[in-house]
Amino acid sequence: MRRISTLLEIILSSILLFTGGFMLYEASLNKSSNETAILVGGAACFSLSLTILVSAVKSLVWHRQMLRHAMPKHRLDAGGANGKA
Repeated sequence: MRRISTLLEIILSSILLFTGGFMLYEASLNKSSNETAILVGGAACFSLSLTILVSAVKSLVWHRQMLRHAMPKHRLDAGGANGKA
């Protein structure tokens, strides 16, 4: 369940990143009458998306590390097919 929510966090953050970047681009063109509001909104979307993205990636890395440590280690010094020396 945690893996699905992390995937949704990554999708949400990428959408917000794109939206924030687009809003910042539109505000920099100086064609709109409300460029200050668009600039502030774009900066807020951009920073929120980066925060969510960093959190989701850290969560994915942590879960992968925990799964790697949870795997049983096979003994290499056991001889024979059934593990008897």
